Amino acid sequence: MKLRHLRRGTQGLGIFLGILGITGIGMTHIIFPGLHCYACPLSVTVCPIGLLQNLVIVGSVPFYLFGVLAVYGLFLGRGWCGWFCPFGTVNDLLSWRKARFRKVLSPFKFLVLLGTVVAAWRLADTWFCKLCPAASLTASLPYFAMGLAQPTTPFFIHMGTLAATILGMALVARFWCRYLCPMGAILALFNRASFLGLHLDPQKCTGCGLCQKACPMGIDPHWEGNSTNCIKCGECVNACKQRALSLRFSLPGARGYAPLRIPWPRSRADRVFSGK
Repeated sequence: MKLRHLRRGTQGLGIFLGILGITGIGMTHIIFPGLHCYACPLSVTVCPIGLLQNLVIVGSVPFYLFGVLAVYGLFLGRGWCGWFCPFGTVNDLLSWRKARFRKVLSPFKFLVLLGTVVAAWRLADTWFCKLCPAASLTASLPYFAMGLAQPTTPFFIHMGTLAATILGMALVARFWCRYLCPMGAILALFNRASFLGLHLDPQKCTGCGLCQKACPMGIDPHWEGNSTNCIKCGECVNACKQRALSLRFSLPGARGYAPLRIPWPRSRADRVFSGK
């Protein structure tokens, strides 16, 4: 429970930093470590996906963007999704129904990322921003409430994508994070190499499945921890009565945690932990 309370605190910090403009600070060149629209009236940071599209459009090599994303990815991996991202927090708040992870849909977030880049290159426009539900929530709605946006076709498109995403999140916990988020796809590439990682003690694991029931991403943390779909939120750690799972910083090679499909019970945990 302490881990959960700590996560709520860092999620609150993410929301606060997302609207730091309320303090009077102007726009900076800081890249936000999550999905947050730079068109938000109180934003002082740059959306990594929006910046990526703009750099593709102008034909500039995004060295600064790639460097910052590599630092973010190596530090927490998809831990940013579970501990910081404001739109990830919205996903958490709407996670009323936990559903099993559909692996066949897992690659779709990488296709969204690829489609975002290709659309920016071929159409010379930030098409993802025009559909992004995070932008709908943090930019379109605030500007409409302030009387600075009219209910035109782009506004209704944003409201449609936001409504569809909210419905998906209500039906499937972390729906956006599981299947659609391009920022999550980028961070997923670093997930197994990041310093923050999920650790398994195979001598304590009994294969009870409580960690899987608690996981908002619907994966099996006792053998899929640190996979591209693990957001390292620690809910599985809280649920494990045997204290077989822990979340901590370490060198990736020190975990010995490999997602292998091998028969249960304990023999599987031993082989997962040893990486054999």
